[in-house]
Amino acid sequence: MFKLPEEIIKGTEDYQAALNELVSGRYAAGRFVGIRVPWGIYSHRGGKVFMARIRIPAGQVTGAQLAAIAHVSATYGNGVSHITTRQDIQIHEVKIADTGKVLEYLKDYNLSSAGGGGNTVRNITACSRSGTCPDEVLYVRGCAVSLTEYLLRQETSHLLPRKLKIAFSGCAKDCSGCLVNDIGFLAEERDGRKGFKVFVAGGMGADSRVGKLLEEFLPEEDLGYGATAVKNLFFKHGDRRNRRHNRLRFLVEEMGLEKFHDLYRLELNALKEAGHIALRKIEPRQIKEAAAEIPEADEAEFKKFLSYSLHPQKQAGLVSVELRIPNGDIPAGKLTEIGGLEKEFPEIEFATSQNQNILVQNVRKDDLYRLFLKIKKVLPDFLYAGTILDIACCKGATTCNLGLCNSPALSAEITKLIKERFIDTPVFRGVNLKINGCPNACGHHPIGAISFHGAVRKVDNRPVPFYALLLGGRKDLEKTRLAEKIGFIPAKSVPLFLTEFLKRINERLNEEDDVSEFLAREGREMARELIAKFSDVPPYHKNKDFYADWGKKEDFSLQGLGPGECGAGVLDLIESDLAEAKICLERAEKNSYLGTEIKKSLLLSARALLVVRGADPKNEEEVFNQFTNVFIQTEITSDRFRDIRDVYRSLSENLGPAELKKRFQYAGDFRKEINRLYHGMDSSFNFPKEKNEERTPSPTLLPQEERAPVLDLKGTACPLNYVKAKLYLEGLKSGEKIEILLDEGEPITNVPRSLEDDGHRILNTEKMGNFYKITVQKR
Repeated sequence: MFKLPEEIIKGTEDYQAALNELVSGRYAAGRFVGIRVPWGIYSHRGGKVFMARIRIPAGQVTGAQLAAIAHVSATYGNGVSHITTRQDIQIHEVKIADTGKVLEYLKDYNLSSAGGGGNTVRNITACSRSGTCPDEVLYVRGCAVSLTEYLLRQETSHLLPRKLKIAFSGCAKDCSGCLVNDIGFLAEERDGRKGFKVFVAGGMGADSRVGKLLEEFLPEEDLGYGATAVKNLFFKHGDRRNRRHNRLRFLVEEMGLEKFHDLYRLELNALKEAGHIALRKIEPRQIKEAAAEIPEADEAEFKKFLSYSLHPQKQAGLVSVELRIPNGDIPAGKLTEIGGLEKEFPEIEFATSQNQNILVQNVRKDDLYRLFLKIKKVLPDFLYAGTILDIACCKGATTCNLGLCNSPALSAEITKLIKERFIDTPVFRGVNLKINGCPNACGHHPIGAISFHGAVRKVDNRPVPFYALLLGGRKDLEKTRLAEKIGFIPAKSVPLFLTEFLKRINERLNEEDDVSEFLAREGREMARELIAKFSDVPPYHKNKDFYADWGKKEDFSLQGLGPGECGAGVLDLIESDLAEAKICLERAEKNSYLGTEIKKSLLLSARALLVVRGADPKNEEEVFNQFTNVFIQTEITSDRFRDIRDVYRSLSENLGPAELKKRFQYAGDFRKEINRLYHGMDSSFNFPKEKNEERTPSPTLLPQEERAPVLDLKGTACPLNYVKAKLYLEGLKSGEKIEILLDEGEPITNVPRSLEDDGHRILNTEKMGNFYKITVQKR
């Protein structure tokens, strides 16, 4: 079993001390983020409550530990624990003041969330059946646990350029997916010597990669050296500045595998010369074999249990039982009861799986019916692990700052239709299904045979939840393949699409077919045909249901996306606008510089990046006003586009061919400028300003009147907004003007009146959607 290092126990005290400073008001919340995130404490959507991700090395967990996790979940969280695809267990809706209590309680059970987030070595995964699998070469669970203990003690493991994910597979079946992790260790035996084939630079996310072979054979005793060598290279050479491109896979890609391998050998040799790395030797528990047989029972559910829930063990008379945990969510009381089974069945052990399930190992065959009855009372819906009903699913927009769509709600809808129509059909056992709320890969959609990830499209000028469909992914060593993106489907049409798609697969699938190969070979055209059938979204006034997500009654929105985190769904919106702007320009050029298409391109380009500043313009005027305020006035973009509003308006006039061509070229340059900003944006959505600190005004397309500076006081309450406006005006000369942005209600009522009382002139008041713009001239 995993032993929590003393460094982590001591660090728990340091975390509590910093937390006390935060709670007392002596520590800024923004600064505390850098402390809590590496401890696996993440903000929930909205920032009022938090999630603690408890690392479960190799998924190995005892009944007492399950009860401890259930206790903190019920006492400090919402009472529901969530098993992740990296075998962690998360607790949700924890108050920030209680996070220290969670860590303090768990450390007595050798549990911690340390390294559960941030730029750290994340939870090290291993085959959940390790120690019992008839095919395993060596006990990789022990290797993963001992390597975790060693790496957690190293300071550099918590100061990496980006997260580092490590996986162990015990045999060629590659249950852990060695080639979709930063480092993958595949157990092998050569000439009577046990060790690992080592892969690097794999990973899943918005830009997934299949790993590359680094080491043909690393002896088991060199495991600590090999893992540390790769980690050290990442620490030394990884790109800490470009957060959109700083995973290990990008370092290896840019450096080249050959050079990386050469540096790896040098680092490996240097580590061996510097000192001995001895990982704790952990052997599997010795379980007495049993001459036992499965009892007979006529109960239909028990027969299903025997058919779908059992895994053979290398120990005679014993089996492992896999419990399907829908969406990985299990209430605290039920988790405690499951952990308590070890009191009645003292030989059993527990493990979390990468499919978000719980594995009960070392079950005597003659105990199976008794165990089945116990589990059935606790978990009424636990059958069918390893089938298409066993959906891997992230938390999505229910809690996650990055989440776009409510993936658990979609999973529930799909579960209903599968139970109604597809149990025991050809696709039921042969297909896996994975759902993610955004393009990040917590739900492992890049390796799903059929998978979906959340996306957003604008229809009728409103955001609509969509899902991208991907097909043909698999984890299978050198046969590992990333799923191919086929197209996009409105969220509300996904169950209808999937019903038709699975029905067609059932009709064409032969018993000898490999499902992943079949989907890669024939599934794409079938899917594209059906996507065309189910891709339409009716106008809002005809069917509002399409504009709400599953599980929600209100209209869909991106409210709650967290600043400073990689919102790939936001990127999806940006790319959609830029792609459409390009298409508009192409159409304009083909039609003698058609003014309406140039206008559309300007509007789309101007709107594209506003989402990362939290702007949600309701009309064309707001788009250009907000773009000017956010990008022109702040000098993020070239001031040659400061006449963007006027150019857009001029396209409504009757212009000749020469003038239209000028505006076409302007629109093309503007789109290129926005595209440049987009690709220069970091993962916190910050933009590089132009290098020229004292930039001189660039010539615009149209003659420009001198514009008044803008003072944005939206969100500033009375009377502070008036004080800020008064102070700003004091810095102006008599007669100079300023545009002030104010909220509705008290601000727009009180501030202008107070400024007039001071003798300033209110020249104009203009409503701009949900706020006002007033033009003020200093007295």
